[in-house]
Amino acid sequence: MEFLPQEVVQRSAPEQRYRSGCLWIIGSIFALGVCGCVHLPKTGSDDPMPHGQVCQAVATWNHQVVFAPDPAHGGMEAPGLVGRLYLFGPEISYPLIDDGSVVVDLFDDTKQTEEGQPVPLEEWRVDPATLKRLAKRDMIGWGYTLFLPWGTYKPNISQVHLKVRYVTEKGNQFFAESGPLSLNSPAGSTYRATTASAKTNVQNISAIKPADATR
Repeated sequence: MEFLPQEVVQRSAPEQRYRSGCLWIIGSIFALGVCGCVHLPKTGSDDPMPHGQVCQAVATWNHQVVFAPDPAHGGMEAPGLVGRLYLFGPEISYPLIDDGSVVVDLFDDTKQTEEGQPVPLEEWRVDPATLKRLAKRDMIGWGYTLFLPWGTYKPNISQVHLKVRYVTEKGNQFFAESGPLSLNSPAGSTYRATTASAKTNVQNISAIKPADATR
């Protein structure tokens, strides 16, 4: 398929919001990626972006660590995680576009803190202007393609999870947690961003930086 340095909101303990409708959208995305057999209603390429009141967020993530040229470091290949963020109203129907910001936290599920919690690795903060540039339409509808440069990446990190916090312009917050994500990136492997969707977002790699990569 297919992520700033700007303070969004004060960091708080994420709350989990589960919607049964999310299963439909996630299932459709997985089916599309596996067999390409999902057919959704077609809309014209010149259709305006659908706006509305956001009530829930859904995020999906690629299990493969992607290596892409980093313009901020002379084109050196940098590892990153790729995903899609979709926003919905009260019901899971057509995705919406909004003017908010995003905070993404990455955790290493193979290690624990003294409190028994997964070890936090990085946090990315996407401001409204940058997020707006990441809006793309796919077979599901309008959403945001996120490429997260992973500065603390190590090949031996095999399982992680991500927590996404979407903050609307008015300050309302909606959460999407990935659950355990097994990474298909054995030591010594290199997967380059060769798909069209990944290439499209390589240009944004210098704009999206970890808010704190040294935790």
